[in-house]
Amino acid sequence: MASNCSLPFVYISGEEVRRLVGMAELIEEMARGLRWVSERDEGGVVQPVRTVVRVDKYCGLRGVPSHQAIVIVLDPRTGTLQAIVDGVEITNMRTAAASACAARALLQQAPRVLCIVGSGVQARSHAEALRIHHSFSEVRIWGRSAASAQRCADEVRAKVSLSLPDALRDADVVVAVTLATEPLIRGEWLKTGAVVISVGACHSDWRELDDDVMLNSLVTVDSCDAAMKESGDIIQSGAEIFAEIGEVISGAKPLPSLSDCGKKFLMFKSLGMAIEDVLSGTLIYHRFMERQTSRQPT
Repeated sequence: MASNCSLPFVYISGEEVRRLVGMAELIEEMARGLRWVSERDEGGVVQPVRTVVRVDKYCGLRGVPSHQAIVIVLDPRTGTLQAIVDGVEITNMRTAAASACAARALLQQAPRVLCIVGSGVQARSHAEALRIHHSFSEVRIWGRSAASAQRCADEVRAKVSLSLPDALRDADVVVAVTLATEPLIRGEWLKTGAVVISVGACHSDWRELDDDVMLNSLVTVDSCDAAMKESGDIIQSGAEIFAEIGEVISGAKPLPSLSDCGKKFLMFKSLGMAIEDVLSGTLIYHRFMERQTSRQPT
C-alpha cells in the first residue's frame, strides 16, 4: 500500500508496483534501456559497473526473501527525492522483462517448448514474461526441490520435470534462474539452436552452464563491462562475447546464422543493470502520481 502522509516523497509498495505497471509495457521499457546502454558513442547511458560487497557468513532466515531491495527515484533536474519504491517486485519484473527482450531478439523461429531451471520467484516472473510474445505449447519447470517445483508449476500452468536432462530435451528456450555455484546445464542436453538465458551465477566464481554450453554459444550480455567482471560462466570458460543484447535489438550487430559462426546455441547472460531500475522506478512513480492527480476533486 502506498502512503503519501505529509512527507515530501512517496513510498510505493510491491503490491502497488504490480497494479501500476504490466509486464508487456515493462518489456518495451527494458528494450529501450538495453539499447541505450549500448549507445556509448551516441550519448547513451553512463553506467559504471556496480560495487559488490560479499558477505560470506550471511544466513538466510525462513520466510525472509533471498533478495531485498528498494529503488530510490530522484528528480533528474535537482536530485530531490521523489519516491522510495519496493525494489523486490521491480527486480522480479524487470529481470524477466529483460530476458523476454533477449529471447525476442535471439529467437530465429517460433519456439514450442520453454524450460525454466529453478522454481523461485524469478521462475514465476519469467514464465509470465516469456509468454507475452511467444505461444509455447509446453512449459517445463525443474528445481532441486520437487515440492517447490510442483508449487511453481501449479502457479504458472506448467509441467514439472523430475529429471533435468528430460526437462531440457528439445527445449527451444532455456532459462536458468538458480543459485547454483557449479555448472548445472550441460551442452549435451540441449538441442541445436536453443536460446539459453542465464540469470543466476552473478559472481565471478559461480557457474550455471558448463563449458560445452559456453564455448558453443553465440554469447550476448546485458553489459560487456559487467560480464567480464561478474559472470563466472564467461570468465571461467573463456567464452567470447559476440555483442551486448542492446546492439542486437537496435540492429547495430545483426545475428549471424549459427552455421556461419560455427556455434550450436544462442545465449544471453543477464546480470541486471541500474538503467533497468531507473526506467522501472520512474515509470511506476509517474503512474502513481497520475493516479493520485486523477483522484483529486476538481
